[in-house]
Amino acid sequence: MQRSTNPNPCLIAILLIVRSSSGVNFVFHYPPKPKSTPTHTPARRHSQYAAYTISGTSSPSSPSTSGSSDDDADDRQSRTTARGRTATERSDSGSKTRSRRRQHVKDEDEGDGKGGDEKGEAMRVLGFKEEFLAGLLAPKERMCRAKFELSIDDMVFLGYPLHVRPDGTWRKQKKKRGRGRSGSGGGDDDGNVGVEGNPDVGGIIIGNGGHEDDADDEKDDEDGESSQGGNFGNMTMFHVVFVLNPPELEYHSRTQEMFDYVVKRFARALKYEQAKDGYVWGEAEKIVRLKDKANHEGTSFADLWRDILDQSSLAYAISRIYIDISQSKIAHVFLNNNLGLSLQMPIISEISVMPSITEPQVPGLPLTTANSFGDDDAEGDNMLAKHFTLLFLEDVNGILKDIAAEAADSSASLARFVEACRPTKSFVLTLLLKSGYGVNSIIRFLQISNSCGIPLHEIQVMARHLVHWRKARAIPPIHQRDTYIVSPNADMKKFFPSIPLPITIVLTDQPRLHTLIPIYNTLFPTLQPLPKLLTLLSSKPKPFSAFIPSRAHRPAYLEILAFLIRHGLATQLRNFAWLRVTRQIKRAMTSSISSLLSHKNDSDSEDEYEDSIILEPHQASSIESSWLEMMTRDQPPDIKALFDRIIKYLNGQHAIENIAVREGIARKDVGRVLGAFDGFVIYARHW
Repeated sequence: MQRSTNPNPCLIAILLIVRSSSGVNFVFHYPPKPKSTPTHTPARRHSQYAAYTISGTSSPSSPSTSGSSDDDADDRQSRTTARGRTATERSDSGSKTRSRRRQHVKDEDEGDGKGGDEKGEAMRVLGFKEEFLAGLLAPKERMCRAKFELSIDDMVFLGYPLHVRPDGTWRKQKKKRGRGRSGSGGGDDDGNVGVEGNPDVGGIIIGNGGHEDDADDEKDDEDGESSQGGNFGNMTMFHVVFVLNPPELEYHSRTQEMFDYVVKRFARALKYEQAKDGYVWGEAEKIVRLKDKANHEGTSFADLWRDILDQSSLAYAISRIYIDISQSKIAHVFLNNNLGLSLQMPIISEISVMPSITEPQVPGLPLTTANSFGDDDAEGDNMLAKHFTLLFLEDVNGILKDIAAEAADSSASLARFVEACRPTKSFVLTLLLKSGYGVNSIIRFLQISNSCGIPLHEIQVMARHLVHWRKARAIPPIHQRDTYIVSPNADMKKFFPSIPLPITIVLTDQPRLHTLIPIYNTLFPTLQPLPKLLTLLSSKPKPFSAFIPSRAHRPAYLEILAFLIRHGLATQLRNFAWLRVTRQIKRAMTSSISSLLSHKNDSDSEDEYEDSIILEPHQASSIESSWLEMMTRDQPPDIKALFDRIIKYLNGQHAIENIAVREGIARKDVGRVLGAFDGFVIYARHW
């Protein structure tokens, strides 16, 4: 089934189970009192929607033991420190983190309320006794390092259990390089820091240094050397279980995405820290001690959970993952005071068609068919992708500040790229910079590559990195000669909260505009009010330049247009064309053939012919080719030559605005050719 556009992680709870020499222990769960339905309603829309990638791992029915290279890449991806994480968020790892924990637990206490037998409630989770769940969710060793999926009623228990190795260690130390081995040895390749379909390939690491020495070979090769350190205690297995209740028709897609993007990556990050210094076992012991102390002293359930979240970084990380993933946000956690981890569920960044009446509506989601910038090099249209640019969803200065705070080798190149890449490209740069608005030229990826000396492939990798972490959207450059309209999927509830969707834009006698209006007024205090501009865009479609009062206002109005697109209020209206064969052409063609055969057919009239459309002009039949020849016979040679180049795009499948880019010709030349054949071209407009 096609993936729903509505973000819905379906997350109910997260559980932590460990097995040691003393048996299986249900260590921790969050939220403190989970319910069988998610407590967080999925956010209807986030302003940081962006492109995402989906790459399969193990199938639901088979263990994930098909080699080490994919797992190694997952490790590096998961443990890359704070990709897309802001400097402010990273500062919370100190004293601010503890204050956030206390406030966080306080909010939970207020939400849960009091009443009932707290001790009895504490011993039951999701209606089951803790001992029962512990035994159920602690698989044998042969079932570890594989996808764990168990359904009970409407709930799914999803995890990736990990077991200690036979030699008592948690990781197999990768063999040293330089022994004459081939470089194709899967998990032993340090340089391969990405996976296929992942936007972070190519070594673009933003953070406090990715762990490139943490390859985890899944094959238990007895000849391999063990990693340094022992078991750090007597724990033999740990299992972080995510409890979901996905809709029946979306069961497979929801559970597989949660496993691929959150469950497995979090488990492997914990395995890395456990192998290093026994982090998981130490945190588990700490939580168990706190629970035993609370039981001995009669501490309330609410106070116990407050102490656990305040003193255990693992428990706090689990709580943050639950809260952020439940709300379709990016979860940033800090493990063992050392490892920054960012996790997210992929979300639909844009749609090309309006949802049907049976699908959930997501007002505000960008609506466009200009999606040639794929999630990787194998997707999309590479010819057009290099002519895309980025529309930043966050303040550019804030992004640059975060990049500057990093120590990665790629930070300088990424900062230069962000500085150069702005979506309101203008070909009159000098005049715009002298206009007093301070707007930089916003150029395409290809132009940035040529001007900054950064290879185009690296620029596209950096762009996908920013898109993946919801910092930007990839769009065609904004141009004043293009046509833009109010998006049919615009979230008008931002303006008219008391009117149900869908609505038409009627700005008279409506409640006061809110939400975006103050932001708009702050950014553009001297320009047209937002309601008036939306009214203009809702009228008969015309080039955006028609709304710009003067040349001096152009850069400011392009920034306004970027603002509207960023918030899903506007979308580009593009032109598509077909070639029409008129009845006059058909009659002329028949007359020409008759004259060649010395036949006269004076009885023929135009009424005997009908106009028709050539669906694929670049694959025309013999008679269609004859009609095309008849159309061009009176045109000058230069028009004929250009027409032959663009005819393959006149099949209703390609936007007219893309022809100049694809063929490397001027837009005015495209317009000149289409103007010469104006009587034979049928146009349609679509987003």
